[in-house]
Amino acid sequence: MKLNFTLIVMLLSCMVISLSAQESMMELKEKAADIEAKQAELQEQMDAYQGELDGINSELDILGGWQTGLLGSVGFNLGSQSKWIGSANPNSSSSSLGIGLNGYANSIREGDFWRNKGVVTLGWQKVDPNTQDDAVGTGFDLNTDLLNLSSLYGKNISDTWALSGLGELNSSVGNFLSPGTLDIGVGLTWNPNPDLVVVIHPLNYHVAFSGLDGVSSEGGLGAKLRADYNHEFPGGLGWSSTLTSFIPYTSTEPTLFEYTWLNTLTYTVAGGVGVNFGFGLRNAEFESPDVQSYYSLGLAYSL
Repeated sequence: MKLNFTLIVMLLSCMVISLSAQESMMELKEKAADIEAKQAELQEQMDAYQGELDGINSELDILGGWQTGLLGSVGFNLGSQSKWIGSANPNSSSSSLGIGLNGYANSIREGDFWRNKGVVTLGWQKVDPNTQDDAVGTGFDLNTDLLNLSSLYGKNISDTWALSGLGELNSSVGNFLSPGTLDIGVGLTWNPNPDLVVVIHPLNYHVAFSGLDGVSSEGGLGAKLRADYNHEFPGGLGWSSTLTSFIPYTSTEPTLFEYTWLNTLTYTVAGGVGVNFGFGLRNAEFESPDVQSYYSLGLAYSL
């Protein structure tokens, strides 16, 4: 009898201890859930404060002076074949190097702005069609050469419009202004958002430098149109695009009408390092009757 009573007491004690432990676990879970809820609420407040702080810092940067940025890309490729019968040149080698720079320096204030942008793309290629003979292959030849520089000053007349003046140079580095163009004009600039700047200058003087024997340089009045778009997409993808054009008021042969469209797409992986893809189109009959184009691909580093 005593043994049964002892077992009953022990069983009841275990049940009490178990219930007490369950109640303690439930209380701890409730406390944990309460702390997590408070933590989430505080995180929302912190996110809101951080967003407000980022906005204030952005305004301070704008009011404080110049904003600058530089994106550089380098692409390098090596190729070699030895007795590869399926190829048109079974014993050959080639190498190429490409360098691209896209930079800006802007001063944006409450009443006016000064925007400066530069795009430089250079590419070299070296080819030896037959490594088995004694002939020396070509050295590194410059096969891609692009230079575009612009400077835009504006005086705001509303939240999105400004009276402005633009100077733009479009040429190459190796053959500077041979050929090339220079534009100087005044008009209006439309800036509907931080990513887009559109220049509309009905009074613009355009100079087309020839650099060719027997072809003289030409100049004339016309309208200058230019649009610059820069945007950072979620996930590390960035796009910088420039479309610039000149529409002459007088007819010449060849015509001075031209347009150039330059693009840079960058995918940043980590630490400012990523992949850069650039491509461009240009149509200028004064330089060539055909549409000109280029593209480049390489590693990129943002400064």
